[in-house]
Amino acid sequence: MNRKIVRISRGSVVFLFLSLFFLSACEPELTGDDIVWVAIPAGGFFMGCSPNDTDCDKEGWGYEETPRHWVDVPAFEMARTETTQYQYWKVTGDMPSYHPRCGNCPVEHMQKHYLDAAAFCKAVGGRLPSEAEWEYAARAGTETRYYCGDDAACLTEIAWYRDNSAVADNTLHPHPAALKKPNAFGLYDMSGNLQEWTADCSHIDFTGAPVDGSAWMTGGDCAQHVFKGGSYNDYAWAQRSSWRYWDFPDIRGIADGFRCARGAGR
Repeated sequence: MNRKIVRISRGSVVFLFLSLFFLSACEPELTGDDIVWVAIPAGGFFMGCSPNDTDCDKEGWGYEETPRHWVDVPAFEMARTETTQYQYWKVTGDMPSYHPRCGNCPVEHMQKHYLDAAAFCKAVGGRLPSEAEWEYAARAGTETRYYCGDDAACLTEIAWYRDNSAVADNTLHPHPAALKKPNAFGLYDMSGNLQEWTADCSHIDFTGAPVDGSAWMTGGDCAQHVFKGGSYNDYAWAQRSSWRYWDFPDIRGIADGFRCARGAGR
C-alpha cells in the first residue's frame, strides 16, 4: 500500500497560527457589569388590569389581565437589570444574541430560550420569577397603568419601546440596560427593552390564580410560559405593568429576554 505523506512547512504552521490569532482577535471578549441583586420587600398588591385601563386585552387575543385580585408576596430578590450579553457570556461562554455584541445590552435569541433562561438563573443561584413576583416588582407600590403613571407620555423616561428605540439606520433595537430611570424599587427596564420570561404556565385569565406570589404551574397550558414587560418592538399599551403574553419555551425571539429572582437574604 502506498501512503502519501503530507508535510506541512514551518511557514505554513506559522501562517495558520497567525490566522487563528487574528480571527479570534476579531471577536474580543465582552465586558460589562455583573448581576446586582435588589431586595424586594414583602407586601401585597392588586394584580391585573389597573382601574379604568381600557387597554387590557386590547387586541382581543385572549391574554386576559382579569380578574383583578389581591396577592401577598413574600420578600425576595430580583436582578437589577435584564440579563445582559456579558452576564450570559460570563456564565455560559455563549453569546447568542441576534443584535450586535454589546456587553450591557440584554441578551436574546438563545437556542432554547425559556429553558436556557431558567438554566442560567439556576447557575447563578436563582430562578425565573413568578408572574406575580414580576408584576409586584414592576409596580413597586403603584396601581397605575405604567409604573410611571397613567399617561403613556411618561414612558419616554423609563422605557425603550416602539416610539423611541430606533437606531441610526431607523431599525428598532434593544439598548444597553439601565439607561432609563428605575422604578421605586430600583429596577431598570421593567417596561420595554426586552419582554421577560416568567416561570408561570399560560392561563387564559387569572381565575384560580395563586394568591401567595408563587408561580402558577398547574392547569392552563404548561407547553407555553408567560412574558411580561413589553419590548423595544412593542407599542405603549404593551408596556403596562399588567400586560401579559405567552409563547413556547424554545422560541428564539429577538425581543425576548429575562431577569432572575431568588429568595430573600441569599
